[in-house]
Formats: sequence, structure tokens, C-alpha cells
Amino acid sequence: MRLELDAGNTRIKWRTVDEAGEVGGDDFAAALTQQMIAMDKVSTVWVSSVHEQQNQWIKQQCPNAQFAQSQVSKNGLSNSYEDPHKMGVDRWLAMLAAWTRQPDNAHLIIDAGTALTMDIVDAFGRHVGGYICPGLGLMKDSLLGATSRVHAKDDWLIGRAPGENTQMCVDHGILDLVVSWIEKHKALQPEANVWLTGGAAPLLIQLFEKPVIHEPHLVLDGLRTYFE
Repeated sequence: MRLELDAGNTRIKWRTVDEAGEVGGDDFAAALTQQMIAMDKVSTVWVSSVHEQQNQWIKQQCPNAQFAQSQVSKNGLSNSYEDPHKMGVDRWLAMLAAWTRQPDNAHLIIDAGTALTMDIVDAFGRHVGGYICPGLGLMKDSLLGATSRVHAKDDWLIGRAPGENTQMCVDHGILDLVVSWIEKHKALQPEANVWLTGGAAPLLIQLFEKPVIHEPHLVLDGLRTYFE
């Protein structure tokens, strides 16, 4: 059995792979507590991690863990960073998964997690560059924390229309801002595939006029490509 981990800033996604297929989830610590994974049956552990403290915990739980790192190039995909190791490995693996699945095509890869990232890959496999922004939750927390008369619940009202109450104004404002930003870059590269992953992807996926590819396990798919 192989265990694959995607350790982000706030949670660890996981899946196990064996002859019977795949099993996965969003909370690896809970999975261990509930004994959902029999660690004595795991022979290989592959890890994508952007959090040093989590790295130490993972090493304690899985001493045989192998950690991926961002690379200069792989499978025809090239990294734009002068020092590739300074790129978050989750971004690199998401790009690698998208490019390997559909090479010779341009891609926009958006990871809507604690941070909101966009990476742009051209049809020649060159990482043109990217963006790192606050995620949806951080945007809302920042707005509500810095204002005295703007109040909104944690739950999201899905839409892009102008708001008719404060909750709608806040939620629709943030969602429209993000979707408009993605659509702008799609317009600059009309042939590009748009990939959406991360915890907030289900919120955003409903708001695009044109189809986008929602792949919840894009980083884990890249992890498999990295090691295989």
C-alpha cells in the first residue's frame, strides 16, 4: 500500500493506493486517530508539504516518508524561478499534473486554499509566472477584522450580482473579484485550460460562464507523476 500526503497550510489531504484502488480524505490526523489507515501495511509514503512543523509531525508518524521538491524541469515542464526550490512544491506538482495530463497546451492552474495561487504555463511547457494572493477566507477575515460596521457570517452566499445586504455585498464582492481575475487571464490565453483545485474550489466552480476543470486531487496527482 502507498500513502500520498498533500500537507497544506491548514490541513493534510491524503489517499492510499493499493490493488483495490484509492481511498482518501481531507484530515490525515483524524484518519490516524480513527485507525482508518493501517500504517503497518503502508510500504511507501510520498509527501508534498509546504509547512515545516507539519513535516516534523509527518516524519514522526511515517519515518519512511519521501518528500517532493520543486524542480528545474520534468516531463517537458520548466520552472521560471531562478531558484526552483523556493517555489512551493504544491504549486509545482499541480502544474506538473496538469501539464502531464495535457501536454502541448497552455494552462492556468488555480489553487484556492488558505492562499489563492495562479500559475501560468504556455503551450511549450514554460512556466510563465504566477501569483500568490490571500485566499477567500483570508480576504473575508481581513475585511471584517479591519472594519467596525461590516458584519458577515462565515458561510458564503454564492453569486456575483451586486449585493442587497451586507452579507451579499461581502461574499459576492470577494467571489466576483476572484472570478473576474481568473477570467481576465483566461481571456489573455483563450486556448488555455483552466484548472481549479483547493478547498474553496467548490465555491468558485459554480460561477464561471465557461467550463473549467475541477480537480480536487491535482497536487496528489502531481506527486504521483513526480515519483513515478
